[in-house]
Amino acid sequence: MPTTSTPATSSPATSPDATTDVTPATSSPPAEPTTSSPAVVAEPQPSPVDAAEPQPATSPSPASTAPTTSSPPPAGSSPPTRPRWWGPDPRPKVSGYGGPALRLSGLNGAFAAFVGLEGGINILQRLTIGASLQWLLNPVEAGPFARGAATRININYGGLVVDVAYVRGKRVAGTLGGLLGGGGGCVQNPENGRCADKTAFFVGEPRAGLRVVLAPIVRLHLALGYRFVAARTWTAPANLGGPVGTVMLEFGWF
Repeated sequence: MPTTSTPATSSPATSPDATTDVTPATSSPPAEPTTSSPAVVAEPQPSPVDAAEPQPATSPSPASTAPTTSSPPPAGSSPPTRPRWWGPDPRPKVSGYGGPALRLSGLNGAFAAFVGLEGGINILQRLTIGASLQWLLNPVEAGPFARGAATRININYGGLVVDVAYVRGKRVAGTLGGLLGGGGGCVQNPENGRCADKTAFFVGEPRAGLRVVLAPIVRLHLALGYRFVAARTWTAPANLGGPVGTVMLEFGWF
């Protein structure tokens, strides 16, 4: 009696079509390309050649490496301040001056030395207007008086002084000017100094000079001139004039 065989039910794993029929539910999805997160992406490291090169941000600037002592001062920098007693800079248009003066002269044929003071104002360092007073240091012999006694002459004078700098440099200037004024003379007794006779006179003293600035507040004035005197008639010699050489130190703002 023939046996009836039951068809075997093959499982998907044992069926011949298992190798070709792939169920989507059981098949694994294709691997997706992995994208790295920006936070974990490694930045490219500089190459050894780039690392050796100096960076502009860290390289020293030429101004910082240059020595400060050798660089000249800026063109607009102010000069060093001077002491106050040297006066203002630039000089004012009108300034004052004054100082002692020594006049070496002749009187009645003898040597005479006058000492005095002179002062005034400078206008634009070209025009000088001032005043001067002079006293005779060594009264000179005047000869015998009318009564036969020996006498000597003593005179003093002063007046207005004007000088103009016709040539002017930075430290040296040539001047023309003089003194115009009056004075008085006395015929003295050498023993007691009393005046036996007196006179008043007008005096004019033109001169040409040279001024030299020794310092911003000191100036030397050298001048040569002649003293003209007009006096009334008296018992002493009538001619009281003579050549004059002046040496003066002027203090002021020059």
